[in-house]
Amino acid sequence: MAKDLNKADYYDIYKPLLTEKQCVIMEMYYFSDLSLSEISEETGITRQAAFNCIKKSEERLEELEKALSLFKKREETKAVLEKLRLSISENNKEKALSLIDNLEKVI
Repeated sequence: MAKDLNKADYYDIYKPLLTEKQCVIMEMYYFSDLSLSEISEETGITRQAAFNCIKKSEERLEELEKALSLFKKREETKAVLEKLRLSISENNKEKALSLIDNLEKVI
């Protein structure tokens, strides 16, 4: 099963909205890089149950991001902040003020 690293980013944001079991298994899979067999051994569930839990968790994370767009907003905010830093370092007040206006729209 190929890992979509966006799911790990989504997990960081939406972790409180998953069950404890989902959190444990997602952390084993994404952050400890354990295989389904290793997760199965660690948790006492079948490989299929581990796979199903990961898929269900990933689907939930996708649903949450689609509904709330917190990851997208975070990335947009980072991009605007980087441009703002550059504008400030270049002493471009007009551009900096414009970027602050853009940032307010994102939040």
